[in-house]
Amino acid sequence: MNADALGGVETASLADQTYRRLREAIRDGVLRPGEKITERDLAVRLGVSPTPVREALRQLVHEKAVERVGPRALRIAAHSPATRSEIIEAEVRLSALMARLAARKATAEQLTGLVSLLDRTDRMVADIEKTVAEQGGVEGDVTDRLAAVFHELRRFHRQVEACAGNPVLEGLLGQARAFSDEERLDLTMRLVPEHAEAFRARYHGHRELLDALLERDEDRAEELAARDHGAALAQLSGS
Repeated sequence: MNADALGGVETASLADQTYRRLREAIRDGVLRPGEKITERDLAVRLGVSPTPVREALRQLVHEKAVERVGPRALRIAAHSPATRSEIIEAEVRLSALMARLAARKATAEQLTGLVSLLDRTDRMVADIEKTVAEQGGVEGDVTDRLAAVFHELRRFHRQVEACAGNPVLEGLLGQARAFSDEERLDLTMRLVPEHAEAFRARYHGHRELLDALLERDEDRAEELAARDHGAALAQLSGS
């Protein structure tokens, strides 16, 4: 492998930057499934000390992107298509269950917070659509605003999960996620230009889910969450 393929880390927040660089290397095949890796080698190739590499690898192990096969031995995880499909199914089912519980248990204050969050995001989306209509494309600061919408929607889902009031299930869902938020954002930004209508339809599904929560409709909330998460993960995984 090219010793310079990973590139260097340039500024502060070394652990976060190292994590992103390693995630990109895994995604792009620079670090191949099944490949053995060491903290020392990665630190040299990234031009950083072992500490941020150690922290980044800890997160990647948690996400199942890297496997620990011995006290000091690590390798890039080699998930089969069947395994990835099962991970996605687990995330969809857990997300749907959390939405059902949220419809049952959310407080008035939590629901008000969700309404405010989605109202704010609706205004952001309307502003983006106006700019795109005027400019005829997704470029420049629109890309930054799309990323901001993504983060708001991730916050929406996290708040729905918090409404379920079950930290054990929250933990299980965190472990079952098929993609990290970093991966989701990167893949979403790549896919948006060619699949704008699909993303727009999924965006409006958030309002439907909110309505189900407000109406305390557990069956509807579970159904909508399963549909939304299933469609999103299928698109991100290319299936």
